[in-house]
Amino acid sequence: MKKKMIIVTLVLSLISASLAFAATSAPQKISIVLNGKELKTRTGTEVKIIDNHAYIPASVLRDARFAVEYKNSKLNLVNNYSHYNKNLIEMHLSNHEFTSQFNKIEQEVINVLSKVILEEQVDISRLQQLIKEAESNVVIRPEVFTPVQDYSSSNLSDAFYSLEAYKKASIELIAYVHTGDKERLKSFHEERKKALEYYDSYTYMYDRIFKLSYISATK
Repeated sequence: MKKKMIIVTLVLSLISASLAFAATSAPQKISIVLNGKELKTRTGTEVKIIDNHAYIPASVLRDARFAVEYKNSKLNLVNNYSHYNKNLIEMHLSNHEFTSQFNKIEQEVINVLSKVILEEQVDISRLQQLIKEAESNVVIRPEVFTPVQDYSSSNLSDAFYSLEAYKKASIELIAYVHTGDKERLKSFHEERKKALEYYDSYTYMYDRIFKLSYISATK
């Protein structure tokens, strides 16, 4: 006698994921396995067999970190794990570009200060160009960033503020070179100090958000 086949129909299915069902009879618990790991279900959210079809509550998928949205006759399922992986890629690329350029700015400032102390001719154009280039690469695009816990891409905005402070510092440094006014030199040091403080704040926040995105992408 042929075994009766149970037709499995997913009310909601997973994108880029495999679901395995172990079912023999209605009273028996039906396990949902994603990538070899069984998903936990809460009371009242178990898979049910109705007319030989298996139905999975949307809450089970949400608990498994999948976004589930029904709108305009469309059921949208999004694998949030892939989004957090994109966070890691975008953040790494942006951070590498920004920190490299920031270090070049800092080195150029030291070069300019050395020439000022030695009373040599000073060319500030390279410093201005470095700041301009850094500004064009400093922001992580919000459309490619998935918020993690209570953090979004805007929490990394101190990188931009550090460049703004360095821009003001360069203006004061130029003014000092042209006038010899030590008050302008004092203003330069104050703005540079702000730039370095913003940079430290950015790196702290970057490390925290990167870690949270990594945990969300791998757990």
